[in-house]
Amino acid sequence: MNAKEALELFHNRPGMYWGDSRYLFTSWIAFMSGYQMGYDMAQRQDGIRPENFVPEDFHKFVTERFGETFPAGGRGWMSFIRENTSSEEEAFDLFFQLRGEYERAKSAGR
Repeated sequence: MNAKEALELFHNRPGMYWGDSRYLFTSWIAFMSGYQMGYDMAQRQDGIRPENFVPEDFHKFVTERFGETFPAGGRGWMSFIRENTSSEEEAFDLFFQLRGEYERAKSAGR
């Protein structure tokens, strides 16, 4: 796929790339900023990989944190956070809280 084809996909199906948003232009800017940041980081020798932000076993950690047995019907960390918060801001903060708990649990060897 080339850039022209990708742009066509983004324009025709924006919800597929950044969800159902009333703020399409703002979402587009955030998407492109994230893409550029990710691309730049990946190009570095010591680049940050996606699993450095959200480790592969974070799904399991969050599932069990909310008292379910992994894989809980395929519901991942995003679903559990949304189900246990009432706003975007609260969900955003809960992600970082859980990410911190995950790091502490890993450091303690759990």
